[in-house]
Amino acid sequence: MKTILYFVTFCAFLLVPACEEAEDISGDSFLKIVNDCDYSVKIYFDDTYIGRVSSEDNETWSVPSGQHTVEAKCSFADNFKQSFNFASGNTTVVRLELTSKYKSGEVTISGTS
Repeated sequence: MKTILYFVTFCAFLLVPACEEAEDISGDSFLKIVNDCDYSVKIYFDDTYIGRVSSEDNETWSVPSGQHTVEAKCSFADNFKQSFNFASGNTTVVRLELTSKYKSGEVTISGTS
């Protein structure tokens, strides 16, 4: 009986989505993310998750002016993190072209027949 309970608990854990909820953000400046990657990316503004940008898509957020850090995280590519000075009334555009974490390589198979 105990084994069945562990199994059901484990299955329930797998079915629960592990998603972060995007925080609302607003301000007098704008951040536009252009995602030229093959994968969707999670966007963080000063370490706060603000949303996701799908592959080959773009999103714009209203953000506060001043010096802030923007980070793009992707499971399959190297992350991007950089600080920007957001000016009131202006749009800061970040174009992402992240590099895959998994480099393709050559496989050689040798043997005797």
